[in-house]
Amino acid sequence: MPNPTQRPPFLYPPGSVLMHSPLELKNAQMFGFWVEGTLAALQASVDQTLNVCTQGKMQFKVLTPFVMLTFTNVAHANSQFPADAAKGWGQETDIITWVMVGQVPTGGTEIEHVYFYPMHIWVNDAMALINGRELFGYPKYECTYTMPAAVGDPLAFTLAAKGFQPFAPGTELALHPLLEVNGTGAPRPIAGWVQWLEEMLTFLRSLPGFWQFGEGAWAQLLAMLHSPRVDQLFLKQFPDSAGERAVYQAIVTAPAAVQKVHSVHLFDDTATLNLHAFDSFPLDRSLGWTLGTQPALMPFAVNFDFVVSAGEELVDNSVVKKQKIAILGGGVGAMTAAFWLTNQPDWTNRYEIDVYQMGWRLGGKGASGRNAEVGERIEEHGLHIWFGFYDNAFDVMQQTYSALGRPAGTPLATWQDAFKPQQFISLAESLGPPGPDTRNGPWSMWNIDVPLKPGQPGHHSEAISLWSALSTLLAWIRQGLSDIRAKHVADASQHGLAPAADGRHASWLHRLSVAVEADVEHLAADVHHALGALEQFIAALPEAIEEHDADDHALLRDALRGLRAWLGGLVSEAMATNDTLRRLFIMVDLGATCSIGMLEDGVLKHGFEAINDIDFYAWLTKHGANARWTVYSAPVRGFYDLVFAYENGDFSRPNIEAGTMLRGMMKVAMCYHGGIMFKMQAGMGDTVFGPIYEVLKRRGVRFHFFHKVLGLTPGTADDAKVVDRIELQQQLTGTADYAPLRPVQGLDCWPSTPRYELLDPAQAALLQANQINLESHWSPWPQVYEAHFGQPLPQRTLQRGVDFDLVVYGLSVASLVDVAAPLLPFSAGLAACSNAVQAVATQAYQVWSNKDLAQLGWTTLSPSGQEPVLSAFSEPYDTWAPMEQLLVREQWPAGQQPRNVSYFCSALPVASYPPSSEAGFPAAIAAQAKQNAIAQLEQRIGTLWPNAVAPTGFDWSVLVDLQNGTGAARFDGQYWRGNVDPSERYVLSVVNSSQYRLRADQSGFSNLFLAGDWLKTGLDAGCVEAATMGGMQAARAICGYPAVIRGEGGF
Repeated sequence: MPNPTQRPPFLYPPGSVLMHSPLELKNAQMFGFWVEGTLAALQASVDQTLNVCTQGKMQFKVLTPFVMLTFTNVAHANSQFPADAAKGWGQETDIITWVMVGQVPTGGTEIEHVYFYPMHIWVNDAMALINGRELFGYPKYECTYTMPAAVGDPLAFTLAAKGFQPFAPGTELALHPLLEVNGTGAPRPIAGWVQWLEEMLTFLRSLPGFWQFGEGAWAQLLAMLHSPRVDQLFLKQFPDSAGERAVYQAIVTAPAAVQKVHSVHLFDDTATLNLHAFDSFPLDRSLGWTLGTQPALMPFAVNFDFVVSAGEELVDNSVVKKQKIAILGGGVGAMTAAFWLTNQPDWTNRYEIDVYQMGWRLGGKGASGRNAEVGERIEEHGLHIWFGFYDNAFDVMQQTYSALGRPAGTPLATWQDAFKPQQFISLAESLGPPGPDTRNGPWSMWNIDVPLKPGQPGHHSEAISLWSALSTLLAWIRQGLSDIRAKHVADASQHGLAPAADGRHASWLHRLSVAVEADVEHLAADVHHALGALEQFIAALPEAIEEHDADDHALLRDALRGLRAWLGGLVSEAMATNDTLRRLFIMVDLGATCSIGMLEDGVLKHGFEAINDIDFYAWLTKHGANARWTVYSAPVRGFYDLVFAYENGDFSRPNIEAGTMLRGMMKVAMCYHGGIMFKMQAGMGDTVFGPIYEVLKRRGVRFHFFHKVLGLTPGTADDAKVVDRIELQQQLTGTADYAPLRPVQGLDCWPSTPRYELLDPAQAALLQANQINLESHWSPWPQVYEAHFGQPLPQRTLQRGVDFDLVVYGLSVASLVDVAAPLLPFSAGLAACSNAVQAVATQAYQVWSNKDLAQLGWTTLSPSGQEPVLSAFSEPYDTWAPMEQLLVREQWPAGQQPRNVSYFCSALPVASYPPSSEAGFPAAIAAQAKQNAIAQLEQRIGTLWPNAVAPTGFDWSVLVDLQNGTGAARFDGQYWRGNVDPSERYVLSVVNSSQYRLRADQSGFSNLFLAGDWLKTGLDAGCVEAATMGGMQAARAICGYPAVIRGEGGF
């Protein structure tokens, strides 16, 4: 911050009413209450004020939703500065809403210091207003009020102020009531300050949800018992004459130190606060208070003397020096970082942002393109589905579409137009021998119409505790067992829980009977009775896990084992033909096993990381899941397929951390809003990356397409390791004004190849003649270019301090070994992450058919007519989704319009990757993906599309082919790809790898911030939501925003 001696002295005109500090306030009679607001509203208010000013140097986090409201009548106020003390003294009354905030260092999570932030202040005196505002930044406004003259008078308070209510052109400034507080409690004198604070803090700590911070901050509050002092926090600023810029802006702290306590009283009863609507003072929005009446807790009265000393500037934001940020890559993580860095007021005063992207489009493995030569069809890297728990990703999309402001009626005008709920899921059950890679049928389709839930993703900040999640799982288990007993066990003699050979009932039944005060014989007589007792036992346990007894969890675990044993008695091969019983059995056995494992392995206490040392299949087996039906069941296989959880793409080597898998399954099933899934209504490029590109471009972010990152060079600055240089390959010249999007059916889209018409003609012709893919790691373009033009491709070196100050690494984890290789010897964490966090190649194909789904032979739809998303099918290409909603976005020739388009994808076996000089590698991989697709259509597609299979094999005539080929040649008119480039591979969570993931600010280099789904995000799995969270972490590490990342705590 600027040295105060660099500033000119403050000029006091004759008779100035402005006083020097310290300020002394005597016989201050304070009445106070605690009123509950909402963390969301309070944090938003802090984010819009304090956290904007901090420039990312620190963050302030609201510590409790409870706000302290005080009415203080100061009998004698004066300055201790001799010249001002000689002028005289005055009376003032201050009415304040105090918000407790904690100071968090950039990139950290621990509270370093606790402050009281006076978010609103009303005073009765102009001199108090002027001195408070100008010296410290107290946000003081003039008011009228009433309050008790002395302790013992009726607890009756009113506050009114001049303002506008409502905001409207015709509203005249006038006095309006804001709030009243009334109470009937009698005052109770107490010994003094220490006893008051002890009682108050003990009471407040007992309130559910009061404290939102750790023991360190609690210790600081307890220190107030011995050294009475409140550290106040202010946003102090003065505007220019236009009201647009701050000529001075700083975060200031000043202590209010208690000198003497004259008396302390507590009141025996809660008071009531009544809040009025007042647009000039919208406390319902700034504090989260409720309009109307609400409790005002723990009324108190303190009479004391205190001194407010000169303030200290924590952050001086008066002179802003722009930092240059280079963002490498254009995937979800990189674009999310750019979005949040530019989502703050006046960000252009603080940053210049440049995005460097290889090739012609954004998106990474989420990139899609339009093929102008084949019906403007959408060509994707694979099937992209958004889950309903993606609160962070949907929040970015909602804000993006709002900022985009497309006119109503235009394509994808709103985010609701772009994303539609998908609730119908199909799981392909292979009823043959069990095993991780045995999927040879016979097949049965397990169709699930998942209920829609209230709300929509992106608007939910509530956290679900592990105990709440487990309680929900236990409720599902109880319901499933009840259904099995009622509908599938006709023999009433089998309803009971059989005793052991010695006639004794299991120990857990005895313990459960004691816990719920029931007869053990009654519980044993019918599993229904035992289930009821277990439900009663669970309901009696407190929500806070730390209040549970170890014996409680042991009883719960043993009860589940006993109930699962009863269920196991029903197992037989006959379940292969009883779909309903088999599926109920699988879900109950799977739920019970997961619950038993969580209880036995300490997941409730230590988190999901406690079981990341074992693969999920092995973990289920370890905890007794049925090996024939449950371990390798379609629901479990479907999740493995969902995240391509096969090491090196080898389907015989499934590998995912048990904790990461279990957390993901529970979040998918329990934490969604609206639909469990959402389908995009155009390509992912059109739906996600086009809109975010347009918004960022408007905001002033500069995009540099056709820039391939070659390497990062380390250096040092101020005794810290830094990225000193960035080496780029300038793939094409003359592209500074390249416009990457073009309209298709009224929607701005990314093409599937560069817009050759906008490129240098000679370079464009050379690219087309050699079929160069500028997105490929193995592209021969440098050699082709040099051979043709007689000079190498130009390279560009970005220099720290000139071209960039900070770097956001938005490239894939798979790129570290090449691009960041020079950094790895200097960062053990980055090297370990590069080595441990793996990525897998994937394959995908899309086929357009002249038959609709029913004509192809799939006739099972949801009750609402929705087509499925299917997983757990045969390998390769275990996942399928009809995507007919996309056909309206394409533009096929008349008479050749498809009636169905279907997407297939899976992992792709690739054991190793050759050096970038082997230009033929991508073509060989594409040929493999093509052959795998043809094999599926010829040999296995009949299970899904029976009408597309003739006695001689697959009926190739059902495929749309603009070249009108015959037989298997018609597949040449479809789209397929093998995703092997570092930016395209899918991030895995192999056993014991998440411990090596890094947060965005843990690169080991002070100016290098990481972004992507390979970070330590709380999901720790490859998906759009994790990539979004990684980008949010990067932005927060730089600028402090967003302060809250939903789900970062792990659940």
